[in-house]
Amino acid sequence: MTPTSLEQRIARIEDERAIQQTMYRYGYAIDYGSEDEWLSCWAEDAALYWSESPFRGHEQLLAAFRAHTHAPDVFHKHFVVNAQIDVAGDSASARSMFARLDSYPDGPQILAFGRYVDKFVRGADGGWRFSERTAEVESMRAPPEAVLKLMASE
Repeated sequence: MTPTSLEQRIARIEDERAIQQTMYRYGYAIDYGSEDEWLSCWAEDAALYWSESPFRGHEQLLAAFRAHTHAPDVFHKHFVVNAQIDVAGDSASARSMFARLDSYPDGPQILAFGRYVDKFVRGADGGWRFSERTAEVESMRAPPEAVLKLMASE
């Protein structure tokens, strides 16, 4: 159903903007190690597909976050662009492109790129959270030495 009233159109724009902000918070939080901010992006029973086996629920999501690299140990940037968002009441879906920029010895380079396929739910507080995120990695290279050293020390 296409919104017709001005109020409906504004509400849709506000929902899309709030969903985009959740997508952006995800990247900022994982890049800079903000555990609470990252966890606030997720519904309690959400699923994250970074690989074949999903991380389900806040406990597993938190474990995935803690196993990931963060500043200041390793600097990288998650980018998300070209989001296509469809809102249907208190749920939504989105598709977007992503890239991760890492610091290699000869300068910044793309580690990976691909597509995110997301599902969102509106919480009781009105905020939008991921109920499911799938990272479809389309190309990836070897991580930079700093990432490999940090992974080996854990």
